[in-house]
Amino acid sequence: MRTISPAATRAGHSDATDKVWLVLLEITATGLSSPIRVVNDNVDVVHQGWTFIGYPFEVELPPESQDRPMIARIRIDNTERLIVDEVRTIAEPPSVTLRVVLADQPDVIEVEYAGMRLRNVTWDAGEISGDLVYEDILSEPVCEQMTPARFPGAF
Repeated sequence: MRTISPAATRAGHSDATDKVWLVLLEITATGLSSPIRVVNDNVDVVHQGWTFIGYPFEVELPPESQDRPMIARIRIDNTERLIVDEVRTIAEPPSVTLRVVLADQPDVIEVEYAGMRLRNVTWDAGEISGDLVYEDILSEPVCEQMTPARFPGAF
């Protein structure tokens, strides 16, 4: 269950609203000179002291269902080549944070998806697309040996 602000709750439950929902996208990776911060709007937005550049992109947020994998999909405009030139410089999948805010209260995070990785990236002259996934840390192998010194309660 998510907790969102009263203004967002009213906007979400009303038949019509003047509230504008924005998605803030932040991409970080070793090799980038600074994080890429964009907002799906045609004007820049200042969020908690950081400027997010107005830039066209679409995102399909991950499902809230536990029966489906937490995968988001993203499509970013590539006509200005701002992002693809940066993404080409990195060797590992970048970390991505998505934040959903209302335009009139951009410092209030309504929904946040942090620590996702950008995978399966493709691009052409018109757009960049990819999947945003959470790393499956539960499937990582554990290298600790079960010894009486490390796990005394197990013996």
